[in-house]
Amino acid sequence: MLKEIIFCFLRGYRYVVLDVPLLFETRRLTKFLNHTVVVYCDPATQLQRLMQRDDLTQEQAEQRVAAQMPLNEKRGLANHVIENSGSREDTQRQVLRLHTKLEDSMDFLLVRVIVVAATAGLGGILLYAAKLLLS
Repeated sequence: MLKEIIFCFLRGYRYVVLDVPLLFETRRLTKFLNHTVVVYCDPATQLQRLMQRDDLTQEQAEQRVAAQMPLNEKRGLANHVIENSGSREDTQRQVLRLHTKLEDSMDFLLVRVIVVAATAGLGGILLYAAKLLLS
């Protein structure tokens, strides 16, 4: 995952989407992320979709949901929430609004400036060391 993030950074992407189902449960990556997004739907819809998608009984689906942090809690921890209880078109509109917001954000700029400055500094040190060794 880190390798892909670096490749995206080098290609000039302004943001990268990571699909981390247990992001808030593990809390390991959250300190490295500027934005977190939770896709939320009401509990009844969540159960119905899980049962359909994974061909589970209601009891199996309820057990799986109970093993995770409740969506309402995740919703409170996220920077952005996509409400996914409605139509596909409504969800798509929300995703496009968030995409526009992230594309227009300048959050990426500080990291890029630091990387360019560090690279230039390291290059200068290497050039100076090479000059000393060759003279």
